[in-house]
This record gives sequence, C-alpha cells and structure tokens, in this order.
Amino acid sequence: MVWLIIVTILFLLILWLLISPLLIEIDTRVPRAEMRWQSIGHATASYDGEWWLSFRVLFYHKTIRFTEIQAKPHKKKNRQKKSEKTVPVNRMLKKIATVLKTIHVTEWQLAIDSGNYILNAKLYPLNYLPHTAEHIHVNFTDENYLVLKARNRPWKILYAFLR
Repeated sequence: MVWLIIVTILFLLILWLLISPLLIEIDTRVPRAEMRWQSIGHATASYDGEWWLSFRVLFYHKTIRFTEIQAKPHKKKNRQKKSEKTVPVNRMLKKIATVLKTIHVTEWQLAIDSGNYILNAKLYPLNYLPHTAEHIHVNFTDENYLVLKARNRPWKILYAFLR
C-alpha cells in the first residue's frame, strides 16, 4: 500500500513537471532576459552597470555577476576514437525545427533603425504589411529594441524531440 502512494506521488510530480509552462521574456529596452518554469524556478540575466545572473529553484536563490563565473580549465586527455554513430546534420536540423515549432510566441516587437536613411526608407513599408504592422517598427530616430515573450510546455518539447 505504501509503495502505491509513493508511485502515485512520483507520477503526479513528473506529470506536474511536464505540464507546467515555460515562459521566456526578452526585453532589450531594459537589458533583461528571463526564463521561468512556473512554480519550479526562474533564471534572469540583467544589466545594471554590469551583467548579473539571478536564479531561483524551489527554495534556493542566488545572484552572481557574470564576471565571477569562470570555466574550469580543461585537462587534455588522450582519447581513443570510438566508433560512434553520428546523427546526420539534416536529421538534427529537422528535430530542432520541430521543437521550435512548438513555441507559442505571445508578444513580439522589433524596432529597427539601421543608421542609413536609404535602407530605412526601403524597409519602411514593413510598418504597413498585414502580418507585421503591429510588430515591426522601422524608424529614423535611432531606436533599436526587441521585445519577445514566448511560452511552451516541456511535454510538447519532449514529444517533438522524440517524434
């Protein structure tokens, strides 16, 4: 009876991990990028004079500067080549494309000023195309930014990758 309760709790936990949404927000007007796994944790990269990385997983919270993150020195090892099955690049690109198709973009805005008036004038009709009118803003005011908000669920990523 106890093992049935433990298995049920583990099953519900895995189910919750698979259905809880992943949210990605990027805003370059305020240099900030955030990835949230709702009710599990989040990671935020932001700029306030220097780049900071802040993350929280359940009850653990930590904030560090990017300059403090150091890669461990790699030791060169003499490795013998193994006969590994390599996945063709074409198949891997298809898998990446199917995973990217599962992402639902809820909001995006892109403001472009190339600094070249002629190129800006050529791009200006993008402001009035039916599918991009509310999202792309070609301007002559030296304003460049990207705002992107997207969401996905881990089960969709897993299903698309295994398909």
